Amino acid sequence: MLKDAISKARQAVKEAQQKYSVESAAAVEQIYGDIKKLNIFLNKEVEIIESDGDLNDRAKNNEKRKVLEQAGRKLEILKEKRTKSALIENLETKLTDKSGAENESALKFLREREVRDRLYGMPAAQILSHFGKSLFNGSNRLALDAILNAPAGFEMLPAETLQKLREVRTQILKPEIAAELDTTRKLNTLIEQIFWHVKKELDGMRRKELPTSLTTKK
Repeated sequence: MLKDAISKARQAVKEAQQKYSVESAAAVEQIYGDIKKLNIFLNKEVEIIESDGDLNDRAKNNEKRKVLEQAGRKLEILKEKRTKSALIENLETKLTDKSGAENESALKFLREREVRDRLYGMPAAQILSHFGKSLFNGSNRLALDAILNAPAGFEMLPAETLQKLREVRTQILKPEIAAELDTTRKLNTLIEQIFWHVKKELDGMRRKELPTSLTTKK
């Protein structure tokens, strides 16, 4: 019954096997197996309903709708169990944890303040024109830290740009965690797409089992 969703999940497995590690691809393969089991459940239950001679067409539609709703609840449980939201949150916490950061020294503070004094009053476009490349590739750590450590209310660049620069700095300080977070985010997007296709197909089948009066707009 979940023909389209299973096809999409199979494609996702191939994509994961090509792009990610064996361990990461295994997570997608597991979801593919879950969906096939869900499909077996649906086919079995619908077959039982269709073969029940005591049910008329309307009753069969009602029973099939109940089965589809049950499958939807099973899907939500799988989604909560298989998505990587908790892992992403944990990695983000590790990236923002400053306990392992470089020790702040008085000399470093003074050097950063000197850089900020030089940049003070300079438009954001001018700062990026002069230092943009070295900031975004992380080669100018002093300027990067000076800009990111500016006191609240004295920010030198727009919030969106500052966020991108924070990501640059975390990639420098914790490259392994940053790389894992990037992979996990992409993998999670792939997983969420699989579940979206399953839900879409389940919703479409459930609507077909609704009484005509509820599906036809007057």
